[in-house]
Amino acid sequence: MNNFFCALVLLLWSNVLTSREGNPEKYQSEICKAHNELIKKNDGFLTVNREKIFSQELEPFNLVIDSLEQTVKKLVKDYEAIDSQIIDSLLTETKFRHKRYRLLYPQNYHRFADDFKTKAAVSNDYFENVMEGSFKNPSLLQFKEYRKCVNKYFDILSAGEYKFSHLEYVPVKRLDNRYDAIAGLDAHQRIKDFFIKELFTSNIWTYRVEAFDYAFSKVSKDVKNQEYVQKIKDAYKMGHDRRNEASEIKAYRTIDGITLNAHIFYPENHDKSKIKPAHLFFHGGGWAIGLPEWSYSSCKSAAKDGRVAIAFDYRKRNVYGTDIKASVSDALTAIAWVRENAKELGIDPNKVLADGFSAGAHLALVSSMIENREDFGVISKFSSRPDALILGSCPYDIAGRDVYNIKYDTRTISPLYLIKENLPPIFAYHAEEDRMVKFSEFEKFRNAIQKTKNSFTSRSYPGVGHFFEGSSKEDAIERGKLRKEFLIKHGFKAK
Repeated sequence: MNNFFCALVLLLWSNVLTSREGNPEKYQSEICKAHNELIKKNDGFLTVNREKIFSQELEPFNLVIDSLEQTVKKLVKDYEAIDSQIIDSLLTETKFRHKRYRLLYPQNYHRFADDFKTKAAVSNDYFENVMEGSFKNPSLLQFKEYRKCVNKYFDILSAGEYKFSHLEYVPVKRLDNRYDAIAGLDAHQRIKDFFIKELFTSNIWTYRVEAFDYAFSKVSKDVKNQEYVQKIKDAYKMGHDRRNEASEIKAYRTIDGITLNAHIFYPENHDKSKIKPAHLFFHGGGWAIGLPEWSYSSCKSAAKDGRVAIAFDYRKRNVYGTDIKASVSDALTAIAWVRENAKELGIDPNKVLADGFSAGAHLALVSSMIENREDFGVISKFSSRPDALILGSCPYDIAGRDVYNIKYDTRTISPLYLIKENLPPIFAYHAEEDRMVKFSEFEKFRNAIQKTKNSFTSRSYPGVGHFFEGSSKEDAIERGKLRKEFLIKHGFKAK
């Protein structure tokens, strides 16, 4: 098999190598283009053959990556008459791109070799050995592949005890762990300062601002670059200031020392004695990332339309080290809290609409299906069942997903296995080219629920992905029209 791989990568190189006729400027453009094309072909080769390559033992795996790297180096060095600075830059980019492939080996071996049962036979300091010598030269920060490689290294370190396992679904406090990994690195101070700054500026729109409290408390001591310190402070302040858009923010639950908030948007001149429907939003993010602010635009639209809109925070894996069951528990609590506080909020407790996208859609839907809330630590005399549901790109089969290290039967939180009569009315929409939540999940759920007497309206969209990227203007208008019709039909919007 290794001879096959070597032959293939040599063929890739021979197809890309171009003539060196012309002036130096032409050579520079030519080598950069050829380099990028070969990298893309190598990436394509790895993608198509990923399972075969990453399920090998370490030595044959390294031979494949070495072969890929050598084809790129040979291509670059064939243009050695060009400015040496350009050659050195391309070789550096090549070096760290292939280091990143090596960093991915244990995770992918664990995934492909034996269905998450076998870990790669690598040393405990495998990742450190791959990255040896990578943290003393701050000039490397100018290279995109270096930054991507180092960020992947920190992704791995932030997984803690799971760093040799499948990284995506392990319950760890990634943000806190990532900060400690950067701050504790034996590295040039400029490199550490840069990646601590990036931790804030690149993630402040991914996590609730409180998730950065631990890291922020240490910045003044650990970061020496005062310009970066100011950028971190600005990002942290922005994380708090953006919440001013909400009418008010109330705590709806405190659990294990964690306070979870409801971000409330009232209609203009809201008279709480004249009750309005409630429109609840649960954001997506794979039960791992995300924040209520992602729903602010939708909340403002719902409030303008005459509903009391509320975006909920909930526990997520990358922040609190919790799993999906904790997120479900919070959603159940949130809906019951709305009804318990209906008078104070000025809402109709019999008109509670739950709206979610991706993981948030799952939370909204499964809240309408669970019979025994006590199994999720929820005790309330108020119902957690929404009166209507809007679901975008919803995961319907958690039991069929690649969820790692969950100790309970995931069918208990999988809507596909919880279908019953007398569910709330549902409007669901899904992209047919969704790679994150496969369209087949949606089809299975749709086929199953249509065999019941439940009210289920759905629409699928060909040619677009999970976030409806590439969706036409006409499709977006249609989705808005279908939502409006659903809201009117079920009493959540004036005609």
